[in-house]
Order: sequence, then C-alpha cells, then structure tokens
Amino acid sequence: MDIATRSTNHRPRVLIVENDPAVRRSMQLLLQGQGLDVKAYASGEQLLAEAAREPPDCFIADYLLDETDGIAVLHALHGQGWSGPAILVSAFASQDLSTRAREAGFTQVFEKPLRQRALLEAVSRLTRRSDAG
Repeated sequence: MDIATRSTNHRPRVLIVENDPAVRRSMQLLLQGQGLDVKAYASGEQLLAEAAREPPDCFIADYLLDETDGIAVLHALHGQGWSGPAILVSAFASQDLSTRAREAGFTQVFEKPLRQRALLEAVSRLTRRSDAG
C-alpha cells in the first residue's frame, strides 16, 4: 500500500530542495511512486515561492545548497508561517549538525547516501502526523 492511500481526499504534498539533479530526481521519483504530490527544486528561492502558493505537508532539504543551506530555507519557511515536519539530508552529517538541525525545527536528519526505505518510512510517519494535526 502506498503512503497516499490512507486518505482518499488528500495526497500529502512534499517539497524538496536539493542542488544535485540526480539526487533530487531520485527522491522525487521515489516519493511520487508512493502516491505523494512531490515538487523538487534546485534552490531555496524556488521552493519558497512554491510554498507560499501552496504549503507542503512535509519539507525535505539538502544541507549544503548552492546559495544557502537547508537550515536557512527552513527558517524562511517558518517566516512564512509554515510549521510542518521537515527532514534534513546531508553528506556531511555530524552530531553538531544534527543538534543545529533539530534546534532549527527539523524532525529527522539523514546522512547520505540516503537509505530509501528510511526516507519512505519517515515521510509516511510525518505526513500521517500532519494529517492528524
């Protein structure tokens, strides 16, 4: 059963910001394959414009982006009034980064290379919580 079948009238919306085109496309296809409404962007600016039009149920960010970082993008989302669940992904994971990410509001931090099953389980859990609240 895919993630989206638990609700007949709402497909959870996920926004992704990832500057690596291959990783961005891979995450997008993986989550779309589970029935989610997924939009993926190379820059935080693009994602923030989309989120202002239609806020996501879940946000996934790479830590290091070309013009900023995922933590700054989450701060900007919070500045727009968004308070949903967020996942940070990084090839440079450390205890310090995990602490900073959680303090910024990230629910989960994953290290690259990304384990697909772990991402799917986290998004499922977080969007389910988002639907309930």
